[in-house]
Amino acid sequence: MSNSGTLPTDLDVLVVGAGLSGVNAAYHLAHSPLAPRFAVVDTHESFGGTWLIHKYPGVRTDTEAYTLGFSFKPWVGAPYADASAIQQYIGETIEEFQLTDNFFFGRQITDASWDPAAARWTVRGKHGAEEFSLTTKFLWMCHGYYRHEAGYTPEWPGFNSFKGQVIHPQNWPTDIDLAGKRVVVIGSGATMATLVPNIADECAHVTVLQRSPTYFFQSPNVEPLADQLRQYDTPEEWIHEIVRRKSVAEMQSLVQIQQLHPEISKSTLIAMVAKQLPEGYDVERHFTPRHLPQDQRVCRILNGDLFAKISEGKVSMVTEEIKTFTEDGIETLDGVSIPADVVITATGFNLSVLGDVNFSVAGEDVNFANSVTYRGMLFTNLPNLAWTFGALRLSWTMRADLVSQYVCGLLEHMDAVGASTVVPELRPVDGSMALQPFVDPKQFNPGYLLRAEHLMPKAGAHAPWQMSMDFWAEREEFVDETFDDGCLKFR
Repeated sequence: MSNSGTLPTDLDVLVVGAGLSGVNAAYHLAHSPLAPRFAVVDTHESFGGTWLIHKYPGVRTDTEAYTLGFSFKPWVGAPYADASAIQQYIGETIEEFQLTDNFFFGRQITDASWDPAAARWTVRGKHGAEEFSLTTKFLWMCHGYYRHEAGYTPEWPGFNSFKGQVIHPQNWPTDIDLAGKRVVVIGSGATMATLVPNIADECAHVTVLQRSPTYFFQSPNVEPLADQLRQYDTPEEWIHEIVRRKSVAEMQSLVQIQQLHPEISKSTLIAMVAKQLPEGYDVERHFTPRHLPQDQRVCRILNGDLFAKISEGKVSMVTEEIKTFTEDGIETLDGVSIPADVVITATGFNLSVLGDVNFSVAGEDVNFANSVTYRGMLFTNLPNLAWTFGALRLSWTMRADLVSQYVCGLLEHMDAVGASTVVPELRPVDGSMALQPFVDPKQFNPGYLLRAEHLMPKAGAHAPWQMSMDFWAEREEFVDETFDDGCLKFR
C-alpha cells in the first residue's frame, strides 16, 4: 500500500508510526466528532511496524491475536498468528475504515520544535533524498518502543574474530541458506523460542546458548471457545468481543496468581516444561529461571514445538556465560566449546525513546530523562505531545486502545474549553515526590528497559505520575475521566 498524495503541511494531529498503535490512533481520530485534520507518517515503505520488518522464520505473535487485534475489527484466524496474517489484518483495517488517504510512508521524522506563541509543533524530516516540514497542533508518537533499524547485540570478547556469519533476527537476510549448517542461537526469549523450531530441521544442528533461562507456557494454537461459537453461526463481532474479554480476564487472574503465589507459579511452569522433555533432562539448569514469573514476560511455546526438537536431538541447550568467540565458534566460561558456522543473536532490541526524534521547546533542546510522565502518555514541560506505550503484561494493543480513547477525549476536552495547549505540571503536593524509573524494575525488568533507563522519562512515587502496569485498574479509571485532576494545565 502506498499513498502518492501530498503530505499536508498544516495539521491538527500528526501521528508518527503506522503499526498497530498508529492504525489504532487513526481509527479513533477518524471517528472523533472533532473531525480533525490528521496524517499518519512512517519511515518504512508500508504499514505494519514490527510485523512488516520482522522476516525471520517462524515470526508470530506471542499473545492472542484476539487481544493483539483491534477492538473494532474482529480477528478470525488462528489465535497465535504469523507476521503475514497480522500484516494482512492491519491492511484490511486501513482499507475497511477508509484510512488510506491519511497514511504517508517513507517519511522519517528527525526534528520537532514547539513554538509557544503559535501553539504549534514544527516537524521536519526526510522523504528519500528530499527534506520536508509541516506544522501540527498536536503530536502523537505511535512508533512503538524499539528501534527498527537494528537489534541489540552485546559486546563479546573475540567477536570480530569469528569467521562465520552473524545474523540478528531483526535484520534477517532473505538469501540465507542454513542447510547443513551448525547454528548457535544466542538468547532465551520469545524470538529464540519461535525461530529455533522453524530452522532446526534444515540445520545440521542448533545449539541454544543462553545466559539464564526464561519461563515458558505450552499450548496448542487453537481457541476452543471461538471454534465452538462459530458452530452456532455466532457473528464474528460477538466472537471477537467474547474471546477478547475472556483472554483479558484470564490474564488478570494469571498476573494475580503470579504476584500472590510466585513460588507456586514458578514450580507449575517448570513442571509443565519438564513434562515435554525426555526423562532425566536437566530442567533445573536449562529451564529454571533466576527471576520470578511476574518480573518478565512468560513466553509461549505452540504445540510444544521447541521441546519436540530438543527431544529429537536436533536442538541442544547450553546455559553458560560466553568467555570468547573464536574463529569457528564460541567458548564458555565453563570451558565448553561450541562449533558454529552461523551465529544468530536473538539478544533483544534497543528501546526507542519517543522515536529518537530531536525535540525542542521554545528553542531549548529537550532531554526526556528530565521530564516526568503523566500516566505513561504525556510528559511535564512538553505541550501537546502524547506517546502510545502499550501493555507489557498482555497484548500491546489493549493499552494502546485505552491511550487512543484517552487522547481523543483529551482533544475533545481541549476543544470544549477553548484551549490550544495542554501540558502536565507537578502540583505543590507533588513537589517533594521521589522520582523513579519509567517502569518500576521491581515490577518488570526486561533487559531493554534496564539498558535504556537513563534515557527514559521519570515516574513519580504515586499516580498519576506513573506508567501503570495494572491495565485492569487503569481501564476502570478512564471510564469517567474528566481531565480535572489539577495536573493538566489548559491554556
